[in-house]
Amino acid sequence: MLLRVVLLLCASHEPDAGVATPGLESVVRAQRASHSASTVTVPQEVVQAAPRTGAGDVLRLVPGLVASQHSGEGKAHQLFLRGFDAVHGQDVELNVAGLPVNEVSHVHALGYADMNWLIPDAVREVRVTEGTYRAAQGDFATAGSVRFELGLEERGITLAATAASYNRYRLFAGFRPFADPETFAALEYTQGEGFGPQRAFGRVSFLSQAVLSVSELRFRAVVGSAVARFNSPGVVRQDASSDFFIANGLFQGGSTSRHQVLLGVEIAGDGKTTIELFGVLSDLRLRNNFTGFLLDSRGDGLEQMHTDALVGAHVDHRRQLTTVLGGPVQVELSLGGRRDGITQSQRAYRESDGAPYRGDIDAHITQSALFGWAEVAWSPARWRLMLGGRADVLGYEVFDALAFINPRFNAVPGATRAAFGVHWGLKAGLERSLGDAWRVFANYGDGFRSPQARSLADGERAPFVNVRGAEIGAAFDRPLIEARAAAFGSSVANDFFFDHSVGTTVSLGASLRGGVSATVIAKPLEGWLISANATVAAARVVGTGALLPYFAPLVGRMDTAYTRRFELARSEAITAKIGLGLTGLGPRPLPFNEFSRPVGLVDVRLSARFRSVEVKVDFQNLLDSRWRDGEFTFVSKWSEGVETSLVPTRHFTAGTPRSVFVTLEVHL
Repeated sequence: MLLRVVLLLCASHEPDAGVATPGLESVVRAQRASHSASTVTVPQEVVQAAPRTGAGDVLRLVPGLVASQHSGEGKAHQLFLRGFDAVHGQDVELNVAGLPVNEVSHVHALGYADMNWLIPDAVREVRVTEGTYRAAQGDFATAGSVRFELGLEERGITLAATAASYNRYRLFAGFRPFADPETFAALEYTQGEGFGPQRAFGRVSFLSQAVLSVSELRFRAVVGSAVARFNSPGVVRQDASSDFFIANGLFQGGSTSRHQVLLGVEIAGDGKTTIELFGVLSDLRLRNNFTGFLLDSRGDGLEQMHTDALVGAHVDHRRQLTTVLGGPVQVELSLGGRRDGITQSQRAYRESDGAPYRGDIDAHITQSALFGWAEVAWSPARWRLMLGGRADVLGYEVFDALAFINPRFNAVPGATRAAFGVHWGLKAGLERSLGDAWRVFANYGDGFRSPQARSLADGERAPFVNVRGAEIGAAFDRPLIEARAAAFGSSVANDFFFDHSVGTTVSLGASLRGGVSATVIAKPLEGWLISANATVAAARVVGTGALLPYFAPLVGRMDTAYTRRFELARSEAITAKIGLGLTGLGPRPLPFNEFSRPVGLVDVRLSARFRSVEVKVDFQNLLDSRWRDGEFTFVSKWSEGVETSLVPTRHFTAGTPRSVFVTLEVHL
């Protein structure tokens, strides 16, 4: 089935001087229990190799993932992975140190996952599980799951100040009291005017983690808080102006905040048991206008407000059983749940003065989820066989004051609706070791997206989006090189397409995706690190054979850095580093058989450290490429009172031009 899907799609697609950095050997050891060829752990030294000015740059470390920020530095990134247009998170499950990021039934986009609050300096490693093949992967993990582990690179106090192009400034303070990098506190303040009109922003983010081991107990706490305000340039017509960095709509932008806590304990003994409790309070106010005056002479702008109070918990247990038929058996079990209390609204506003003139959404939602999963791995000789299953139960209660405007619900104003659904998923994997370095894999997994609560009728069984995925691949692990390659395919039984211009979804029916990917992390010479990956994917609607729009069929990324220590007199030394980040995106399919322009970007980092003082100079988009971060095709009308063609037109958001960041960092 996998080979059929892939062939069909492809054929039809036309030092501390103090600083201790984690070695590649530790990554390779962790990968030996990866279960699939597309499981990758990105270590901190790769995270710090090239310029990382925000969470979007960290997201781009995920092999094959494209993170587009087309509405200012405060709105969640639009994500694309393995042929999926995940919009703002509906197909990529994101997690930070145990804290879920995706927001259910979000008013702006299903699975909305705002990562802007994440401080890049505090990312210790990125754990990537692409595909749907592990029982631990839950809601929204249809293209894959990404977990960010936290920790500061260097012990002590770190203070940094950055001045950058376009009046951008950043202050950072970090404190790591112990040898263990996981216990830390970090504070970031950043602001900027942006590289064009309506791109100003400001953000403050605090993030901390504490880990304490007592006998057989290991306690962990994560606390974070962030607030941001941002403007948005909107999406502009290709034929509107010769100014590449023009903006549309005076009132686009918004504000956001997030406050979160996680408390957990690991209990060693007969196996390992982990118990975690977490809570997240988040809110978003967003104004955007994609179509100008097309739908209403007063303007098509929408103001959306969303607040989510999330509480949840889970218990995981892992143990190794006695040997069965010549091989050990490892069992993992988990039970958990979450409750989201959601308040959301949407209203239209006038383009002339920003005043609201119509209410579209006024809803209060309670969404409850319970899950349980089990996974058993048996390892006789050079084989490893994995079998798992997962059950997710979702319950919805919706109080929608404006439900009467939708005749499907047959409801009166203020009526309540309730819905319920269960999803069952199978996970399976086979691994074979070929000597000390090579392993081959075959994997299968069922995944799902939960529905938008407001789309459900009273008494309806929750209509999950069901995904079946499969993969074959190989991995090569040696002390100085790790390489992996995979061919993957997935089918979505009841897919839908998100229309950015009106903020609604259009049913597509069944769809197929497939492709190949490769990843390499290597240290060819002392002090030289290379991390590179490439993904080729295709996605089509089964019924029509049409290409699904907006995803990137070709994604390539390389991060490389060379570090050298220059000895001086009296045992002094200067540590210098040069880092390079290369990004390439092939033409992306658009509606009506159009394609976007390819993208090629070059980023460079230069740094030098003497004793406790370090200077960094980062260049993003060094060659000053005029690139388009997002491209879309739809109908718009931005000249009020003037006849406008209703032929769909290309729209785009400008990507960041060449930017220079100069940072002075002091380590105490």
